[in-house]
Amino acid sequence: MNHRPLVLLHGWNDEGSSFERLIGHLRKRLGDERIQRIAIGDYLSKDDALRFDDLQAALDRAWTAQGLPREVASVDLIVHSTGGLVIRDWLVRHFAPDKVPVKHLVMLAPANFGSPLAHVGRSMLGRITNGFFSRQAGQAVLETGANILRGLELASPFSWALAMQDRFATGESMYASGRMLCTVFCGNAGYGGIRSLANEEGGDGTVRLATANLNCGHMQIAFREKERDGVRVTVPEVVDYRASSGRCAFRILDGLDHSAIKLDAAESRLSHGQQEALALIERALTIEDDVFGDFCDECDAANQALTRQPGERRGKPGFQNTVVRVRDQFDMPVTDYLIEFYDPSRPDGGPLARSIHESAIRKVHNYRADTSLRSLYIDTNRLCDAVERADTRLGMSITAEPMLDEDEHNARYAPVGFRTLADEDIEDLCLNVEQLRALFQPHRTLLIEICLHRSQADNVFRLNDPQN
Repeated sequence: MNHRPLVLLHGWNDEGSSFERLIGHLRKRLGDERIQRIAIGDYLSKDDALRFDDLQAALDRAWTAQGLPREVASVDLIVHSTGGLVIRDWLVRHFAPDKVPVKHLVMLAPANFGSPLAHVGRSMLGRITNGFFSRQAGQAVLETGANILRGLELASPFSWALAMQDRFATGESMYASGRMLCTVFCGNAGYGGIRSLANEEGGDGTVRLATANLNCGHMQIAFREKERDGVRVTVPEVVDYRASSGRCAFRILDGLDHSAIKLDAAESRLSHGQQEALALIERALTIEDDVFGDFCDECDAANQALTRQPGERRGKPGFQNTVVRVRDQFDMPVTDYLIEFYDPSRPDGGPLARSIHESAIRKVHNYRADTSLRSLYIDTNRLCDAVERADTRLGMSITAEPMLDEDEHNARYAPVGFRTLADEDIEDLCLNVEQLRALFQPHRTLLIEICLHRSQADNVFRLNDPQN
């Protein structure tokens, strides 16, 4: 760590004191001479009026008040859960990619692309996060930090916009050897007891592996209206696909849940998995630029060993958090749409359609404040294996309201809207198994931006010639 100050930021519904044991473990392993100064962040997270921009502004003020350095690579950071979003928001707002003051950024179970807990009801949230009582004087949960939870919700516009700024911005990335070395750790075991209500496959009880990983992808699909043999048709085109810029290390910590990853226990009581986690955290805090790529490769290999591979039964399933955002060509949100997967060689979509919608797509969440944004939680192996067994390609289509119907005598007459799948004037997007495996990858988020063409009937606007 080269005598850099170490800053720690907690997550939602937590406090800085939860890091005391972790700090003790690190002091013992690295020595006081390596960790000469520690700053533990303590911030409000459950006031309903607070927003993420309030937190990053307050962090910037507190950083200055504590006299923490802002020179390039002058500080190391450990963040847990929501703290990952706070620090990323602060970094993109205040520093150019080559001027970031953080050298080693260690993220413990960060909610980089949200948490499935963020949209559950207050009563259930209180039970899951606190057991039967909250931390504060045994009182029931009243305020939950409504604005913070909206940013933490799956498919939130906040996490989308943040990724576009720090993972898909043009130019060199801040996450790269020679700049900031970021390592993301996340467990794959759920909670016990009453908090097991929150458990789901591919997660640690609070965040998903797929939403923790900062290595992600972005894809643009446009459905454009064209003339074909004198008929207007809507044709899908993949406009762009990009992997996120730079590279972060991502490592699954087998058997740890969202709380255990903080190592909040005496050293003698740390489990074997927690002891391994401590050694990995130490490596992530001391790794050098010239071996960071090898460390990333090592983490990928370890993750692969834990994850079910194509055609295998051993290992745990791997899920992709597939976030879809649909807009029209005027950049207005399309809030009522249906995405379908099917066998394009079968008129009814075949058994492949049922297999995918009932088995491969585990959960769908519509962002509450804007349903043009949706998260599809997809078992990547089940998806690809189903298509391979069917010996076909996978067709994907979208149907949206309002549906264009130019017949003024039809009961469904709609002079503006979107051409529908049933009309044979919209084509589907078809992918083979090889393309699917490249697109649907385990333990990551893929942002898919879809532009639908909103059409207008001829009678919506006419310019008449009075001489005729």
